[in-house]
Amino acid sequence: MTRHMSFVDHIIQSKLDEAREAIFARLDEIVAQKLEEAKPFVVDEIFEEVEWEELDEATKKRNPNIQKMGRITKIRRRIRRNKKGRIVVQRNVRKSGIKGYRLSGNSVRKIPATVRIAKARKLKRSWKTTRRSKLRRTLMKRKMSMRRRTSMGLK
Repeated sequence: MTRHMSFVDHIIQSKLDEAREAIFARLDEIVAQKLEEAKPFVVDEIFEEVEWEELDEATKKRNPNIQKMGRITKIRRRIRRNKKGRIVVQRNVRKSGIKGYRLSGNSVRKIPATVRIAKARKLKRSWKTTRRSKLRRTLMKRKMSMRRRTSMGLK
């Protein structure tokens, strides 16, 4: 209470600079006190306590072979065959992480509607003839490739 009186006394005695400093000092104290009171509530709202088992499950679900970098995903390793039929590990392929967008140069661009519609029509036509017959072969090759990846130590 003496501080309040002193700042009033300063005003009465026309010492306005000292009164202003006293007011600002008192406001700083009030703000610091309110901040200390509010911290526990903010912490409770923002942070959740997570058990170690839940954390382990979350890290197992995420594929370490695929890195997300903003709108771009970087696929670290893939197994492919080259022209001669040899098995080759393809490294660090960058792709768009957003459906309906493609990587053009160094930026993510939206695929135009006309291009998407034309591709859909071509795929619809090809499914009637060739694609369905090739699907079983593709799935068999994919299973073999996945087996090869696990034997090489890739996920």
